[in-house]
Amino acid sequence: MNESATTREPFARYYVRYLVTRKGYKLGVVQAAQDLLQHSDYVLTKTSGNVISTIVIVNGEGEPGKTFTMPPEDLARVARATVEAQRTPILLRIAILEIGPEEIDRAAKSRLTAYKGRGKGYRTAAVGVDTQAQRAWPLPPFGRRFSLAGQIERLMKAPRLPAADLSGPEIAITLGRPIFTFVLMALLAGIFVCEQVFGIGKAGNMAGPTLATLQALGGLSYPLVTEAGQWWRIFTAPLLHADLTHIGFNCFALFLIGRLLEPLIGWRWTAATFAVSAICGSLMSLAVNPVNIIGIGASGGIVGLFAAALTVSMRIPAGVMRARLVTQALYGLVPALLPFLNLAVSGGKVDYGAHFGGAIGGVTMGFILLGLWPARLARPRFANLGALIAILFFATAASALVPIQEQYRRQRLLAPDLTSASVEQDAEVTRLLKDYPRDPRLLSVQAQNLLRQNDLAGAESDLRAALGERDLLQDASVPPDLENRIRAILAAIVRQDGEREEARTIVAPACSAEKSGPLADYLKKYSLCE
Repeated sequence: MNESATTREPFARYYVRYLVTRKGYKLGVVQAAQDLLQHSDYVLTKTSGNVISTIVIVNGEGEPGKTFTMPPEDLARVARATVEAQRTPILLRIAILEIGPEEIDRAAKSRLTAYKGRGKGYRTAAVGVDTQAQRAWPLPPFGRRFSLAGQIERLMKAPRLPAADLSGPEIAITLGRPIFTFVLMALLAGIFVCEQVFGIGKAGNMAGPTLATLQALGGLSYPLVTEAGQWWRIFTAPLLHADLTHIGFNCFALFLIGRLLEPLIGWRWTAATFAVSAICGSLMSLAVNPVNIIGIGASGGIVGLFAAALTVSMRIPAGVMRARLVTQALYGLVPALLPFLNLAVSGGKVDYGAHFGGAIGGVTMGFILLGLWPARLARPRFANLGALIAILFFATAASALVPIQEQYRRQRLLAPDLTSASVEQDAEVTRLLKDYPRDPRLLSVQAQNLLRQNDLAGAESDLRAALGERDLLQDASVPPDLENRIRAILAAIVRQDGEREEARTIVAPACSAEKSGPLADYLKKYSLCE
């Protein structure tokens, strides 16, 4: 870019690049001072020891007459809140710069003077910059060379530095820590501990909970969501994990991307991106996976964070920060979306439907964030909307504790390791019935074993007991036709005892439901529906 082209650049933009490349400032603001972004075009921050310097720039060159709109008393409030939010004593300096082609008249000086103030741990001031006359105000009678207004005046009058020496400013990570990332990691770890404490059946290798545990605590199941109406599993499944390896890898991946993305877009939008991606992952898992699997894991939401990071990287000028973000995003996305790269490690158990769904959700959120992220702001707008989305997600998951308690109660009454019926398994069935005396599956199996031994009375007793467990018969782990099979066998025994009317009453629901298949053939063979 030649000299003439450089000088045509608005001074406000030139000064921002100068502060970033020559003075060590970064675009961004400490969390407690976010309100400054709503009243200005640029906010830059530099930390040196216990001193935090913040420069707030209003660019009036393209919009003559534009001023800093925050009232002086609100500026003082922001300054106090920023100081109080720090863990150690600091000195905060806030300078308001109004840059434009207008003369700095008496009214402007009076308005700018109102922003001059001091309090415990902070100093505030305001400077007016007339780019047409190349003047800045206020200039002290002594020490002009060291005052901010004097430095700006000299910079305006000096030849512009070449563009190559002032490469576009990096969008810096706003000062702060990835709090949501750490909180989410702690939440996932806590829920995994609950999987162990409230586990149903013996845990497997690497503390892997049983399928009964995962189903009872909110794992994703196509029949339960679509047929039983348990839609809340879409929200709870992303918070469960299969074993220590599963949760370990997910938390590690979450940390890698969260430490970069969250400070960039804020914890609210990070939480919202995870929530939306997790939901999309659950929906895609339901759509593409076999109906007999139990889907669990936060990987859909985490993959969405990687995808969102790759998308919002387009908002960052080329440089170290952008390269770092893109590299980390690709390191997470490539193995997550290409099954053959880690099929051997995963044993084919990775839910790639959830991964792709999460990636779609993450990309969508990324483009939404780009639309909400004007150049003058360090972070996307409407952060409270992101917080609302995240709150709705986690509140829905928390509200599922009520149906989860009911599911858990049922599962505790059902044997987790039930084998098929055979004469040789009498002892096994008897052993399981001691621990699960109300399991209708076990009662049905024992009844069939008793029938083989011609113990009709014992079989009838067990079948009536099984039929009485109406609540357990509705559980998803119980075969959907078990109740009708129990009714058919019990009706045959009752009719053999001469109670034909009672037999017809018992078998009537089975006759209405079973129109074809082996059970229908059984009903027809023994004329139970006549």
